Amino acid sequence: MECPDCGLSMLEPGAQSNRHWCYRCGRVAATGETADDITIRERGRQEAFGLLDYALALRGGCRSRRPMEDLHMGQLIETRGCGRCGGTMYRTVETDERGNPTQESQFVCSACGHVE
Repeated sequence: MECPDCGLSMLEPGAQSNRHWCYRCGRVAATGETADDITIRERGRQEAFGLLDYALALRGGCRSRRPMEDLHMGQLIETRGCGRCGGTMYRTVETDERGNPTQESQFVCSACGHVE
């Protein structure tokens, strides 16, 4: 399988996975996916990482949640385990001034790129 971004051959998946991996740009692809599928998932994954980096920078690089800061920011970062690879999945939740959820993004796995 070729990477749609780099044009290089992606590394074959191991015994525990069905994900091909590009060693140059880091994109992942499931067996049989089209270039459009890979590009769409990568765009969502990069957006989630950007939001996570932004949230961590606002907290001074600390990964622990501070509820009062979350309310002031208007955004929460939620995590859970990935059902495919066991990695950590992240998503953002927009909140109003009272901390009530108003909008949620999809969970994205930081290890394999799986989106739920």
